[in-house]
Order: sequence, then structure tokens, then C-alpha cells
Amino acid sequence: MFKYDRFLNEDKTVKKEFYKDGTRLEYYTMPWGAGKNICIGKEFAVTAIKQFLFLFLTHFDLELCNPDAKLPPINPSRFGFGMVHPDGDLRVRFRLKRTQHKM
Repeated sequence: MFKYDRFLNEDKTVKKEFYKDGTRLEYYTMPWGAGKNICIGKEFAVTAIKQFLFLFLTHFDLELCNPDAKLPPINPSRFGFGMVHPDGDLRVRFRLKRTQHKM
């Protein structure tokens, strides 16, 4: 069962301590988990993300909202958790391509 509020306490404040079988988990926010706590749906989710990205990039044209915009700096506190996230946004515009590829 998906627990959408698993990172919240009963009073809706952010939960900071997690336990499994009486043992405190140290890396409870690690994407996909690890070891015994690995997500069983990881392969399905990664495949769905790849399919979405492929379809989006083949059916839409993308351009920067501000052509002179620079990439935001990365957040070094995220090293070791998979993808390194930037500290800000890079705004893009997208529109449906005029000619669709036939498959």
C-alpha cells in the first residue's frame, strides 16, 4: 500500500526519525532504498520514467525561456543520493512538434 503521508507525523509536521523492526533507519530518504529496504517497484518506475522522457522529447520542441540563462549551481548536500539536484530552476518552454514521426 502506498503511504503518501509517510514523511509526516500525526500532526502533519515533518517526520525526522524512522524505525524498522525497532532499529532507527539512518538514510530513510535515500531514493529507491538500499539493501533489505530496496523498492520493489524500482525497475518499473525507472522504465516508466524513461518511456515518458522519450515520448516527451520526440513529440515536443523545447527552448529556454531566457536564452542567456545559466545553469543553476548544484546542491552538494545531495551527493551520494543518485542524481545531484540544482539549487534553482531553469525555465523552459515546450510546444507540440508540427510534424509527428510515424512509427
